[in-house]
Amino acid sequence: MILYLLAYLGGVLTIVSPCILPVIPFVLARADRPFLRNGLPMLIGMSLAFAVVATLASVAGGWVVSANQYGRGAALILLALFGLTLVFRSWPIA
Repeated sequence: MILYLLAYLGGVLTIVSPCILPVIPFVLARADRPFLRNGLPMLIGMSLAFAVVATLASVAGGWVVSANQYGRGAALILLALFGLTLVFRSWPIA
């Protein structure tokens, strides 16, 4: 029972750890197989996946910065409307 608990906690720590540590179980599971047939395709696939995710994150990061300007304006307008409702208490309520 303690072994299952330790394995579970090890999995939780792997998820919480930096991005390279969750890959270690995949690499160790294929350690007994030839590298060119099993290790290299996995390495290429994971490299491409990380590159695609990083590219999408950088593009989305630029979009978020530009959307932030419009969101800031919308938030200021909404805050002004809320302020007006506080000044004129009976205005929005009939």
